[in-house]
Order: sequence, then structure tokens, then C-alpha cells
Amino acid sequence: MATLVTIVFNIPLNNALDAAGDPAQIADPVKVWSDFYNQWVAWNIVRAVLHTAAFGVLTWALILVGRRTA
Repeated sequence: MATLVTIVFNIPLNNALDAAGDPAQIADPVKVWSDFYNQWVAWNIVRAVLHTAAFGVLTWALILVGRRTA
């Protein structure tokens, strides 16, 4: 799921920032950066939560397997 968030949201945002061109040539680089940054950070938080949840599920599965074999 986190990989899907990366593919659908973060990579296109990175590509849009790259497509803005040379920072020295952008008329309003602060606006370009703030538009990118706010969205990218929001989706990065979603990815972090999903990764944390996946780690928790993996940990719980390993605990259950350990109980069954003990």
C-alpha cells in the first residue's frame, strides 16, 4: 500500500517539481516549493503510517508464530 502511495502521489509530485525547471529561472520559486512541499510531506506522512502499521502487523505475526512453535 505504501508503494502505491509513492507511485500515485510522491513520484508525480517529484516529477512536477523537476518539470518546473531550473530554480534560477523560476519566477516564483517559493510558491513552487511550497506547493510541492506541503503535498509531498502530507503523502510522506501517510507512507510512514502505512509502513509503521505493516511493521506492527509483521511483528504480531512473528509473535503468533513463535507462540505456536513453543
